[in-house]
Amino acid sequence: MKTQTPAPARPQTTSGARLRRLAVVGLAAPVIALTALSACSSEAPVTADPTASSAAGTTPPATSTSGDTSSATTTSTPTAPATFSTKDIKAVIKDPDLGHTITALKISRNLPFPSNQPVGAEAFEIVGVKVQLQAGSRYSATLDPAMISLVATSPKQTVSATAEFGKAYHAIPLTPAKRNQTERGWLFFKVDRGTSTYLRLQYARPAYQVSTTDKKIQPHTYWVQLTR
Repeated sequence: MKTQTPAPARPQTTSGARLRRLAVVGLAAPVIALTALSACSSEAPVTADPTASSAAGTTPPATSTSGDTSSATTTSTPTAPATFSTKDIKAVIKDPDLGHTITALKISRNLPFPSNQPVGAEAFEIVGVKVQLQAGSRYSATLDPAMISLVATSPKQTVSATAEFGKAYHAIPLTPAKRNQTERGWLFFKVDRGTSTYLRLQYARPAYQVSTTDKKIQPHTYWVQLTR
């Protein structure tokens, strides 16, 4: 794992969050807790990976929209390009200060673009990354998917995840992991068409402060290589 600082872009999370000391029954020493930064999303109803029912080079199933008229006009069957592929990986980022661990488990390139977005299909490639979030147990700092981005070097770009395509692939979305919790799901990124294979996953940690000791945890950016 390599690190770089400062971050080119960090999610808009509340900085300067105060830490408090809590007495915990059954423990010999008190536990320092960090105020949660964001609300935890509920479990998504989808249950399949974007490639669970399709081989490389084929089209994933369309989304069922029963009971949801708001999305019925925007969801369409994606059309997969010939180069569509998914592979297993294991790329790990560790935050030694907060105890968080972020693991990329799969990466999909050239995912099928919705057929009702021909202009987008010409301009962008959809990259999917299956990620596991393990929040540390020492602090109550929520590990939020909004802290994660995809970085490409050619053309140079730092891309935040988009929620546009999860339903089309029947993919479980990645949700925030609270203290000592583990969450697993997919993130999707729209990168410029023609982006090189050299991709990395980036985690931008905001600043925190321990109220009982006035200790400050500085913001920092960590990254790991996904593909070369």
